Amino acid sequence: MELRTLRYHAIAVAILVLIFFIISTLASNLVVPTRYTIDKTAPVYLDYAYYIDETKSLTFNDVITQPQLLTHQKFSEIPWSFTQQNYWLFLDLENKSFKKENVVAHFDNPMVDHLTIFRLNKNNQLIDTYKLGDKEQALTLFQYSVPHIRFSLESKSSQRLVMKIDTIGISKTPVNLYRDKEFIDLVRSQTGIWGIFVGVLLMAALYNLVLYFGIKDRVYLIYIGYIISAIILMGAVLGFGFYLWPMEWQLFIHEKIVLGNYGVAFFTLSFCIMFLRYHKEKCWRYKMSTALLKLMFVLAVSSLFIPENIAAPIFFGVMSLLYIACIILIYNKLRSGFRWAKFYVFSWVPLIFGAAIQPMELTGLLPYSFTTRHAFLMAILCEVILMAMALADRVRYQRERALYHATHTQQTKLLNSAKLKQTFMELQAKNRSTTLCLIKIRHFNSLNTIITPSQGYALIKHIARELELELSHEREFINLDTNLNTIPRLADLNSGVFACISTKTQNQEMLEALLTKVISNLPKQYEIKGLNLQLNYSIGISCAGKTNDFEYWLKRGYLALKKAKSSVNQVGLSSNVNNQMMDVSLAAKLQKAIKTNQLTLYYQPQINLLNNQVIGAEALLRWPDPTFNNLPIEELVILAEHTGIINELTLWVIEQACKDIAELTKNGYINHTISVNLSAKNLTINNLAEKVENILIKYQVPARLLKFELTESAFVESQDALIKLVDELSALDINVVLDDFGTGYASLNYLVNYHFSELKIDKSFVFDLPNNPTHQVIVQTAIDMAHNLNLSITIEGVETQEIHHLLKDMNADSAQGYLYAKALPYTDYLHFLKSQYSLKMLDSSF
Repeated sequence: MELRTLRYHAIAVAILVLIFFIISTLASNLVVPTRYTIDKTAPVYLDYAYYIDETKSLTFNDVITQPQLLTHQKFSEIPWSFTQQNYWLFLDLENKSFKKENVVAHFDNPMVDHLTIFRLNKNNQLIDTYKLGDKEQALTLFQYSVPHIRFSLESKSSQRLVMKIDTIGISKTPVNLYRDKEFIDLVRSQTGIWGIFVGVLLMAALYNLVLYFGIKDRVYLIYIGYIISAIILMGAVLGFGFYLWPMEWQLFIHEKIVLGNYGVAFFTLSFCIMFLRYHKEKCWRYKMSTALLKLMFVLAVSSLFIPENIAAPIFFGVMSLLYIACIILIYNKLRSGFRWAKFYVFSWVPLIFGAAIQPMELTGLLPYSFTTRHAFLMAILCEVILMAMALADRVRYQRERALYHATHTQQTKLLNSAKLKQTFMELQAKNRSTTLCLIKIRHFNSLNTIITPSQGYALIKHIARELELELSHEREFINLDTNLNTIPRLADLNSGVFACISTKTQNQEMLEALLTKVISNLPKQYEIKGLNLQLNYSIGISCAGKTNDFEYWLKRGYLALKKAKSSVNQVGLSSNVNNQMMDVSLAAKLQKAIKTNQLTLYYQPQINLLNNQVIGAEALLRWPDPTFNNLPIEELVILAEHTGIINELTLWVIEQACKDIAELTKNGYINHTISVNLSAKNLTINNLAEKVENILIKYQVPARLLKFELTESAFVESQDALIKLVDELSALDINVVLDDFGTGYASLNYLVNYHFSELKIDKSFVFDLPNNPTHQVIVQTAIDMAHNLNLSITIEGVETQEIHHLLKDMNADSAQGYLYAKALPYTDYLHFLKSQYSLKMLDSSF
């Protein structure tokens, strides 16, 4: 573990120790007042007796005049119950000291309906009468929340307290007598506990409300609902609710306290369902839990109309169902490895004990004390804290899960480009060498057409395991993730492409040799349902340049990988990739250049082989800006196709070509043609033939002077659209040329289906024509076939006078190539046309 992490852990432990110190100091000051009742702090002796009036018919005089009815036992022996009956409690006090004692009698049941206290002298003569209880009027908040009376007990005297308890619901009313000081301690202790309880719960509610607005997870609202229902319930049971709500509200809560109990139970189960995400599964456990929630809701509503002494036992029965349901839900998640739910499981420990203590104390199974009286409150406090910790742990887990999904591919569970980028940025920040190494399963996309996606993912994982094993032997490849035991060095970039990073400073030849050795050990075959797929691999290497742009670095790697297709050793290097990257910014500059006429056309002449005269030219696009001088035009056209501006570019070329045809006509070249190339992407131009016709009319150019050269890619993508376009252009008297004839797989078929006026032989058949008899036969056959079909034929790629003469002998119509001229800008081309000196020398003997 890092030193910094240890230091932070030490700080956390120190804070925990401080918190426990504060808690222990606070606990020592919150004394347990029930240990200091007056009989333990003064020479005052007490004698207890009680009588239970099941008929609720006896009066005060009836009870006083029939002492034989009394049971002489301590109040802790009273069989309290929810049955509607009156309880008469007798407490005899004898002060044997020589001083007067000021006594406070505390009746620890703020929910009692009617509590009448009769104070008598030793002759059973009435001294005073007190009325307490939440059904009584004109009491102070203090008397409602802490029912009590004050009186004096003279020295060497005796008094009797007779208490009548008449209530519906919880009738148990512990009675304790204190001196003033000890009673103040009691109130201070109760107030301290109540303040801590309410303060912690309200802060937790506010904090989770903020979390809800930030995360939008309903579980936080349910958690807040549980907190509020717990405050309502405990405020009624312990009396501090009188300070939280208006008097009328609190008295209603006292009357319908069972509804508050159902509220706590309802939110407890709802939280369990939402926290453990059963609402996402819709399994039988979820259906069972929702059924129980509906039952509790119905019983909660019915408790508004049922007496408390009947509704309370029903609720305690529902509580057992609640515990069973929650145990089933929690156990199932723990069994399935729900490791982040540990705090939530712990939160049930204090709840179970606290919830068990409360009814046991109310029914007399446990002796009354200050601790047992507040056990459920402290249990809820502990539970709320642990639930908050569980929510925090859940957020941490969800964050880790989100991070995992953000840095791993969903199907293969391998690291993805996001993790690759993170590692790259970290290495760049440390100024370390970063060389991207891409390894691709060749023809993977083609394989995807014959195998299912799951089979494809299985293949990727299989190759990834083997590749990880190979990379593990080479220390220069950095670990992309150090948090996992597997320590992966590999990222999956999809489509059968894997990436790793070399941090060793070395020349690319050494890295190329190392990666070649790595892929030589990868599987050459992979079996899928009895079929042995033959596997090959390509390598792309990209060194980080001066910029720390990850996208630039990665794209250079992909371009290197693309070049590896045509490499003998299947390795592509970023040093061989153009300095100017083909990206969106470059496409934007190209589009701007189109709109502002920064582009230009160069013309390569086409020569009539009968008289060595120029009869036309092929228009070739150029970008004269010095920044882009070295960019291959073919790459720019591909960029335009990929970014959707190819149609805009093509229409610009056609219009510029027509402008130049008009200029040539003005200069006397009235039969000079210009050829413009069309690609498959141009077929998407709406009404292309109509737009071409409008351009011809705009510049008053005869249609016969404009030619369109079509490559085979246009034929393959959409033959029907192309047939229609060729027919429309031919109808306008525009000549359509079949370019690169002989290189496609179905060129002969094209001659049958399309109205071409000319064929163009690809230069691949021409450069070695004098020494290649096979190519001579092919070219001669093409020339004869064209003539037999009433088509003219142009030969491109003529670079020597020997080829020129050979083509004349073969009776070819026209030719173009470096022998005659390279592509020239319009002004230079016009000068070339005027002189044509080099063409006059073609048939010269020297």
